[in-house]
Amino acid sequence: MKRDGFIIEEIVEQRNLEDAFDSVVKGTKRKNLREGKWLIAHRAEFLEIVRQEFLSGKLTFLPYHRKPTKEEIRNGGYKEKIIKEAGKTRTLQVFCMAARIKINACMTVVDKHLQRRYIRTTSASIKNRGMHDLKQCIERDMREDPTLLYWYKFDIRKFYDTVRQDFVMYALRRVFKDEKLLGIMEQFVRLMPNGIGISIGQRSSQGEGNLLLSTNLDHYLKDRYGIKYFYRYCDDGLIGSSTKLYLWETRGIVHERIESIGQTIKPNERVFPIEEGLDFLGYVIRPFIDEHGNRQTYSRLRKRVKQSFCRKLAKVKSRKRRRELIGSFYGMAKHANCRNLLKKILTRKEMIKLSDLGITYTPTDGKKRFHGDKVRLSAIVNQEIEIHDFERGVKTPHGADRYLVSFKEVRTGKWGKFFTNSDEMKHILDAIAAKGDVWPVLATIKAEPFENGGGFHYYFSND
Repeated sequence: MKRDGFIIEEIVEQRNLEDAFDSVVKGTKRKNLREGKWLIAHRAEFLEIVRQEFLSGKLTFLPYHRKPTKEEIRNGGYKEKIIKEAGKTRTLQVFCMAARIKINACMTVVDKHLQRRYIRTTSASIKNRGMHDLKQCIERDMREDPTLLYWYKFDIRKFYDTVRQDFVMYALRRVFKDEKLLGIMEQFVRLMPNGIGISIGQRSSQGEGNLLLSTNLDHYLKDRYGIKYFYRYCDDGLIGSSTKLYLWETRGIVHERIESIGQTIKPNERVFPIEEGLDFLGYVIRPFIDEHGNRQTYSRLRKRVKQSFCRKLAKVKSRKRRRELIGSFYGMAKHANCRNLLKKILTRKEMIKLSDLGITYTPTDGKKRFHGDKVRLSAIVNQEIEIHDFERGVKTPHGADRYLVSFKEVRTGKWGKFFTNSDEMKHILDAIAAKGDVWPVLATIKAEPFENGGGFHYYFSND
């Protein structure tokens, strides 16, 4: 694939710089900070500085609204922050808002060029490809292929902390030929000392990590070795197959590729049967056979996710924080089969379906209303349709006493409706209705031209 050029010209477009500014300096809290107030007051001046820095091919990550601290000068613009999350201790690199605006302006354009180079089944920090999109891909493949019987699941040990910066720059040079952009990307990549590790907390690191694994793992597995069921979410990987032997052979390939870029696989990797349940992306996904003998899937939230939410909800006192926690949990649970869980934890009562109440709308004119697009009869000639209902005596701009017919296309499942004034079609519809509740009825509409021209005669075929 050809390398991309003239990227800096896309980055310095005024619309892109404005969008980057608005995406960072947003929300009341940020706008009321000292730096937020300074940036808003000097918006045009600051964006012109950013433009000139990009055109020069070198960025500064130091703040503008105050003197930088000794830590920021020593580290090249960031302060370190240690957090504990899910039993892990991580060191984040925190940048000022001015630096984040520059990084966002650059990565918005760079990510757009990188996305078309990723395989379809890789996710995390890719636009329109989050964890739920990848979960849907996995469930679709489980349903459609009954020979998918085993999983191989693996995770890369301390991925961001152990990335070799030279490998990232090599991958970037294979994609881009814009020397100014490559110089700026090298600033992002080489922030950490000793040539090892990329920043945790910097937006550019997500794209750099995805590109590194896409170049050295994803395309090797898909293109060279033809592995059909491969999924990756950041540094977590999953491969499916019909046999364990194939997965153990694939494991050797994965280890070879990961070790070639100076990384290692965690020892908790495993090969296991699909019936055991796939613990991935915060869900546990299992197959089952429905009443028609077809494989289907159902999913539950991971136990740790539920426990963490309940513990946090029990401690929180702020109503605003409580709403945030519930919204976050609901955002996860709605993508799984968790109706009873939501009832137990949140509402504590059974939700009533509207259909169970038996409430319906009756138009004042007594006429039926049908859903679906209105179509011409000529558009559905020679197509098999299901006739579900009809209404007599409908007035249209073309005249009164028309019949409105509701139907569904057999091939596409799409609903529609059409008007007819054909005496033959009206007679057949009345005869069907006289037989009682026999809907839906399969039918095919045919057409033949009138002898004197000037149109077509439409009728239901007996074939």
